[in-house]
Amino acid sequence: MPLLKQSKILFDTAHNEMLTPKDDDFSEFTNLIKTLGFTIVEQTYDTINKDLLKAIDVLVIGNPISSYFSKIEINIIVDFIREGGSLLVISEYGSDFLQKTNLNDLLGTNFGIFFEKNILKGNFDENQNCSSILSIQNFENNKMTNQLREIIIGGTCSFLINKLANPLLSLKGNNFWTEEYDANTESWIREKTVYSQNNLIIAAYREYGRGKIFALGDIDIFTNDINIGINTKDNRKFITNIFNWLAEPIKDSSVRLWALDQLGSFQNDLKEIKLKINNLIETMTFLEERISLLEHMNEVKEENNEFPNKNVNRKSLTF
Repeated sequence: MPLLKQSKILFDTAHNEMLTPKDDDFSEFTNLIKTLGFTIVEQTYDTINKDLLKAIDVLVIGNPISSYFSKIEINIIVDFIREGGSLLVISEYGSDFLQKTNLNDLLGTNFGIFFEKNILKGNFDENQNCSSILSIQNFENNKMTNQLREIIIGGTCSFLINKLANPLLSLKGNNFWTEEYDANTESWIREKTVYSQNNLIIAAYREYGRGKIFALGDIDIFTNDINIGINTKDNRKFITNIFNWLAEPIKDSSVRLWALDQLGSFQNDLKEIKLKINNLIETMTFLEERISLLEHMNEVKEENNEFPNKNVNRKSLTF
């Protein structure tokens, strides 16, 4: 279903991203974006800045490689989301560690969504050998999973999220595990953590201010690959749902609740700051008293050294 309004989308290309609209490997995805009603805006700056994002509705960061976002860029992106922009961030297996970037400085620090430096694998009935190509058939009740029966994810990392973020896709059971890359042996080693009682999250999202964030640990789903790409199973429908959700404005009631939460957090932070200031004042007062006492004792000592028989002479004068 096309969007109700013409939304502008920017694919960041300033950080050596894999996902770009000009790449033939993503031509089917680019055509879908246009069909949905998005206008693709060309990257015109070497960095992300306020002028670049002024008229943008959705920013896509599609798996940057060997490139880092500056603190200034990160702050600009956070402001962009708070004021109503949407952000799609895509990584790959190994995440920041293997891709040599710092997406977690953006997502983890500000939004509670952390890419883990691993790869998710599993065993399936039709493939008894382990595989990083995952078939997902159980979904949360959500707009982004509407009308999905099965999607294919290939070569994804997992996520850690805090209580403010939400999982969208996850796997659970003894058939799934994670492996971490060992640079010394240049091989993937199965992690010792037992996940049988926990969900392995492979997609997460969050609303923040007037904007939204969606994070996925796999880029292959956007490619033309016939086995794991956009035309495999319900992958196209899933991608359509994601972009429709990103372009949909947040209700004012949700924004007000977010603002109240932020105010509550600010008040708690203010209380902690006030407590630290009071503790600092008490410490300084104690130190000042100690210094005054030491100065007084030093004055008395100097006086006694200067007039060692002072008290005796006074007594002799009274007779």
